[in-house]
Amino acid sequence: MNTRFLPVLLALWLASCAPQEQQPVQTAVAPVPSAAPAPAPSAPSSSEAQIAPGLWQVERVRCSDLLGAADDDRAAAAMFYFGYLAAKAGIHVIDVGKIDENVGKVMKQCEATPNITVPQASRDALRPRRSAG
Repeated sequence: MNTRFLPVLLALWLASCAPQEQQPVQTAVAPVPSAAPAPAPSAPSSSEAQIAPGLWQVERVRCSDLLGAADDDRAAAAMFYFGYLAAKAGIHVIDVGKIDENVGKVMKQCEATPNITVPQASRDALRPRRSAG
């Protein structure tokens, strides 16, 4: 992965967190009134990590939240977590040639254990393995 894309991905992730207004949809023909009102659509389940629209507690985001995001949002969030967790761990040098591989490991861990947090999945996926010998 080219390092010049990292700032772009972070900017996209931040932009995706901003609340967006929906434009009203106009129809050309009024709907035919029905005898019984249609049931209200069920509200999407919100994440316990989302504390308000556009505000998330970073350490509480679950893998299921990440996996349920749109492709672009998921990619941006994964890159955000990569940088966030590296900084939190005090890592000052990143091998950019391994970013795709490491993000892939974290995503596989998330797919296997969707109920854990993204930081925990990162720790589990990227933990140095000890030899059995």
